[in-house]
Amino acid sequence: MDTWIHWFHLMAAILWVGGSFTMSLAVQPVLRRLLTDSSRFEVYRDIGRRFTILMWACWLTLLLTGLFKIWEIRETPSILFGPWGHILAIKLFLVACMVILTLLHTYSWGPRLMESANTNPNTKRVLVGRMAFWGKINLIVLAGIVFCAAALRFSSW
Repeated sequence: MDTWIHWFHLMAAILWVGGSFTMSLAVQPVLRRLLTDSSRFEVYRDIGRRFTILMWACWLTLLLTGLFKIWEIRETPSILFGPWGHILAIKLFLVACMVILTLLHTYSWGPRLMESANTNPNTKRVLVGRMAFWGKINLIVLAGIVFCAAALRFSSW
């Protein structure tokens, strides 16, 4: 059972983190080069809608499998007060930051950018800059989460 739980946790993380890095490092630069703003925003919107479904499925899987993994260590609660527990706390803090940034991007900044795409160029420029900046921060946060996960899995504590 532990192997399956860990496998589902890893698959959800791979889909979410891999998808995020692929969009930022491979898809967006190509779209910026090949498409006009209005065409690019349509593609982003369509990809975003599909990716949001994947996001929620991954987050639900990560939540359920993560809770199961934490439940498994209930017999050794002292582990939470040592270095392993500190790394887990950092990972969970980073997860909370990632969730907040992603929800802002998906349900606030993205829709506002789509609304302003054909109207106000100043608003559009501010929103594009904000999304680009916080998108890069979110990638750094995701990398930190993966680092913490590796530290938790392969620690000797």
